[in-house]
Amino acid sequence: MRTSMKCVAVAVLLSVSAGVAEAAVSVGFDIGNVAIGYTDGYYDNAHHWHRWAHHDDMMAYRGAHADMYHGWRHDDKHHH
Repeated sequence: MRTSMKCVAVAVLLSVSAGVAEAAVSVGFDIGNVAIGYTDGYYDNAHHWHRWAHHDDMMAYRGAHADMYHGWRHDDKHHH
């Protein structure tokens, strides 16, 4: 009986530890922090400039917020 209780306790601890470790390495991109997007990056809500970390981030923002995405570089003189 004691051995089976120890096995259950170890299994629970391993399960909890794995969940904590997985949560610690989870990193994501927050579209909600993008105020205006361009092909080369974006301005956040505090008006700080950022380059897109990943092409997929730009594509996701463009798809979700086409009204606030501009298909040119932010410093393109032809669009000011």
